[in-house]
Order: sequence, then structure tokens, then C-alpha cells
Amino acid sequence: MTDDERPKRTRSWREIDKMRDRGGSSRRDSRERDRFEQSTGYTKYKTNLERLFSGGGAQLPEHLREKAGPEVAERDEERKKLYAIEDPKAFYAAASEYLRKNELPDDARLLDRLLGHPDEDVMKKALTRLEELHKAGSLKVPPALSQRLASVEIESGDPRIRKRAAELRKALR
Repeated sequence: MTDDERPKRTRSWREIDKMRDRGGSSRRDSRERDRFEQSTGYTKYKTNLERLFSGGGAQLPEHLREKAGPEVAERDEERKKLYAIEDPKAFYAAASEYLRKNELPDDARLLDRLLGHPDEDVMKKALTRLEELHKAGSLKVPPALSQRLASVEIESGDPRIRKRAAELRKALR
């Protein structure tokens, strides 16, 4: 029997799919993915997501804000206003008022500023929250945090606070 006389074997759909999965377009797909990831829209999206989940000041989109409830949006706005205050005395007064109504936020930048609060209870709470965030691995360290912790080590009258601040500063290195 010659090759011409043998019936031609047709491939099953399974075999055809396996051949497609093996190769060919992977280079093109990776090029398209790289191009997409380097686009400004994608980087903006990723940056906003990072801010949203790290407490860095990003807002929830409008359609999600409605689902989260008005109190979440209101608290978020209050936190942003609080962070925008530059005068230390005004900041500490506003922070005390904010903490009467709300619990301590997960915003590391705000917690960093609260370490300089004249009320040691607020300072302890901020230090505790920073330690919790660090242990959980979700602390995004602000640039001045190690310097602020060093000043807490020097200025605090409580030796336990000084020790905790020193330990956190060493852990952040």
C-alpha cells in the first residue's frame, strides 16, 4: 500500500487545541501585555489601587463609594482634611477631634504625624497601630518615619515608649 492509498488520519479537536496551546502566539501576547503594562492608563490605575489599599489618600470610585455607605466617604474626607493641615498646633487639635469620633486610621503618613502629638495616649495609640501594621506586613513606611521614631525615643518621658519606638525603628531598617 503506498502513501496515496492510505486513508489520511484527521486530527481530533483535542489534538488541534493542544497544538495551539503549545506555541506560536506567546511572544506576541507577551509583547502586547508589556505594551499595556507600560501605558500611562495602566500605571495610573495601579498607582491608584496601591494608594487605595495602603491608605495613601486615594478615594473609592463613585459607584463603590455609594455601596460602602456615606459614613465611609465622610470619614475618608475628614482624614484627608486632617492630613492637609500644615500647622502643628492646628493639626494636633483637629487630630484629637477626629480621634474622638473615629478610630485610628491605617494611613501610615497620618500615624507618623500623630507620633508628635503632645498627648502621650495618642502617641501610644499611633505607635501601637504602626507596630500592628508592620507585623501584618501592610506598613508602607513614609520617608520621615524613622526620624520621627528617633525623636520619640529622645523626647518621650516614658521609657517603655522609648523602647518600643527604638525597636520599631530598628525593625524598619
